[in-house]
Amino acid sequence: MSTPRRDLCVALVGTGDELVEGRHVDTNSSEIARALIDAGFEPRRFTVLGDDEDALVHTLLELAASHGAIIVTGGLGPTLDDVTRHAAARAAGAELVRDEAVLQGLRELFARRGRPFAEANVRQALFPRGADVLPNPNGTAAGFALEIAGARVFALPGPPREMRPMLAEHVLPRLRARVPDLPCIERRAFHLYGIPESALADAAGAWMARDANPLVGVTASGGRLSVSLRAEAPTRAAAIALAEARAAEIRERFGAWLFSEDEPDLARVLGRTLLARGVTVALAESCTGGLAAERLTRVPGISAVLEYGFVTYANRAKTDLLGVDPALFAAHGAVSAPVAAAMARGAAARSGARLAVSITGVAGPGGGTAEKPVGLVWFGISADGVVTTEERRFLDLGRDLVREFAANTAYDLLLRALRGLSEAAPRGAARG
Repeated sequence: MSTPRRDLCVALVGTGDELVEGRHVDTNSSEIARALIDAGFEPRRFTVLGDDEDALVHTLLELAASHGAIIVTGGLGPTLDDVTRHAAARAAGAELVRDEAVLQGLRELFARRGRPFAEANVRQALFPRGADVLPNPNGTAAGFALEIAGARVFALPGPPREMRPMLAEHVLPRLRARVPDLPCIERRAFHLYGIPESALADAAGAWMARDANPLVGVTASGGRLSVSLRAEAPTRAAAIALAEARAAEIRERFGAWLFSEDEPDLARVLGRTLLARGVTVALAESCTGGLAAERLTRVPGISAVLEYGFVTYANRAKTDLLGVDPALFAAHGAVSAPVAAAMARGAAARSGARLAVSITGVAGPGGGTAEKPVGLVWFGISADGVVTTEERRFLDLGRDLVREFAANTAYDLLLRALRGLSEAAPRGAARG
């Protein structure tokens, strides 16, 4: 993507020794960046600094040369290592002055809380001369806005519950007022499963070029691909038209793998679909050890359709709970199509569910062979009494990831089977 106008470029700075030492993660910058993009701005730099006044002065002046705005979070507390106000004043060439109204408000706040007012808190009433004070109704650290070398600098407190309302109520409106011809942004999201990221990139082609409008991007997690679409135009109607045209093309090209346009969690999509359809489900798990059922039970109300989950890690459990014939283990091994089919058939029969899925595989790190390597997983699916099996060979990226891939694949297979079910259970099928 070409570099946008300077007045649309925003830099984000997180401050605090706890961030650079890895004791806490700078979640503020990612949250602010999403809000900026939705508003039509371009976050161009993320910077994390310790409690170093000189470094912050240098960073503010450097960023001001190429950005229309800078948002700093943290460093507004009452202690000597809270240096944001001092650094901003030095960068602006302004002195720090005390705001008597803020100071009085702090004294009243402490009195209401029944706490003594420490003199250190007077520090929180200091602001660079000429700065606009940004009130903080959720804490003691008021923010401020200040012009530095042609860039508008906003200083916000670090706690997210304090930062969020100040961003929405004070920062974004001021940014919009500075850019009257702000472009309109329209966004869409698509969540896919079962297609490799490289295959999606090949099929998307020029849609993912950095100067494309709409711009298409993708992120991968647990075998899922989340595709983002961002359209920009002078008017809202034009942005919507651009976004919808490309969205229709994405649905046509990738519809076979698309499972949602609003929810990235396969378990939640499956659970909500089962509830909407009133279709019962059972799970029989070996290598995932109940992981698939646990994630499905996070869906509110799922007990209406999920009554049984079987954790059958050992072969004996597969026989005792699901009725798997021991001869299948001797002939094919536990990780095989016949055993997966028998597990799914047994789960459906014992539970009476219309849908059942089984998972049996080699999660690692040991136990793999040349014939059955780590990452091999077999799935059985029973849908109104019809049983099929599927094999997957996941990359050996560690036990946890193999199990996550297996659980997500089970959800995907259930969703696909669910689409093929009639609205009512056929006669003779398991009860619904």
